[in-house]
Amino acid sequence: MMDKNPEFVLRTLALAMMIAAPLAVQAKSHEADHVTVELISEHTALVPGQSMQIGLLLRHEPHWHTYWINPGDSGLPTTLDFTLPQGFKTQDIAWPLPKRFDVGGLYNFGYEGETLLPVAIEVPADARPGTSVQIAVVAKWLVCREECIPGKASLALDLPIVAAPAKPDQRWTAQFARARLEQPQATAWKSEAHIAGDRITIALSGPGLPDTKGLDAFVEERKLVDNKPPQIRRDGDALVVEAAKSEYFGTSPATFDLVVTAPSAAGIRGWRVRVPLLDGSAGASAPAR
Repeated sequence: MMDKNPEFVLRTLALAMMIAAPLAVQAKSHEADHVTVELISEHTALVPGQSMQIGLLLRHEPHWHTYWINPGDSGLPTTLDFTLPQGFKTQDIAWPLPKRFDVGGLYNFGYEGETLLPVAIEVPADARPGTSVQIAVVAKWLVCREECIPGKASLALDLPIVAAPAKPDQRWTAQFARARLEQPQATAWKSEAHIAGDRITIALSGPGLPDTKGLDAFVEERKLVDNKPPQIRRDGDALVVEAAKSEYFGTSPATFDLVVTAPSAAGIRGWRVRVPLLDGSAGASAPAR
């Protein structure tokens, strides 16, 4: 099992191993150690002037996982480095809701089973119908159980440009639909956080706050809170999330992004809220109304 080392040591070792790992032949899919990756498109073609959805589909072997944007105590998030035709642009990965993994007392955040990392691709208005383009990406990941194995693949997808609305690719309809359900929802909640000693207390209020049963909470920014499960409770109409500060805590950010997850009939649902971190040592029981 990986020891808990300083983050820069882990990054240095893992990135060195990734660089040494051989690239796959350019293809849509690649079978690697404990995970298969595939570059897929929601539609069978691209349309000029529209934003379309592509993504990296990961199929993990049982008990293995890859990582969220904040990997937790150890690990590295999956990265996608695209090579695109002139005028095309991609947005950042729309990270699905993460799961917390307890690996011998270390807490990692990420994904298991089948997971799609969706990416929006912006098609330029002057793209010519009747032509085709190649979307290429170098994907890098770290897949872990107790040990961790870096992976790297060069993937490519050829898609035609059409003038009419593009048809959905029926092979991937379910994956993209599920990916949308697994996106954190924006909220109208009011929020604030306070630091008192070695604890950070976050208070949320507003319409649609979930029940505390089965709730978990994740901070997107690293080195802010400890990665153990937080304490989550009700305080009147407010939902309060309390966690220890990270041992690597440095300068307090003005704001940070909190993702709250809850079990649902569809598997998992969640919300994202931008939280101001207020100066001072007073604890928070409820945000200002």
